[in-house]
Amino acid sequence: MFRFIITATLLTLLSACTMQVYKLNVQQGNIVTQEMLDKLQPGMDKRQVAYIMGNPVLKDTFSTRHWDYVYRQERRADNVKQYHIRVNFDQAQKYSHFEGELPAGIHKKANKTKMKVALEAAPATADEQAK
Repeated sequence: MFRFIITATLLTLLSACTMQVYKLNVQQGNIVTQEMLDKLQPGMDKRQVAYIMGNPVLKDTFSTRHWDYVYRQERRADNVKQYHIRVNFDQAQKYSHFEGELPAGIHKKANKTKMKVALEAAPATADEQAK
């Protein structure tokens, strides 16, 4: 019985001596897909852009002319993948263009059910209708 306890204890201790340490997959920021960027059209207001893209992680407090969408992904065995998309607005606070590029294959499966959006999908608020 004593040999069994010693053997079980040694096997338990040896099982903790593996070479690989478990590392979590870490995703931070906004997931932006090509479908989202394709739906953006010049002249959209900020509310419509936020409806399509979501609220950005970074909003510049000193300039309201752009929103920054940053994404960073760390996988266990892979290198860090990251991208930065900047959505620019004109002086009238309407969408004009975006800067940046999505890496190929970073988001192979997009959430397509969420992306059924048209310009009319986000109704104007009472303040915007009064203008």
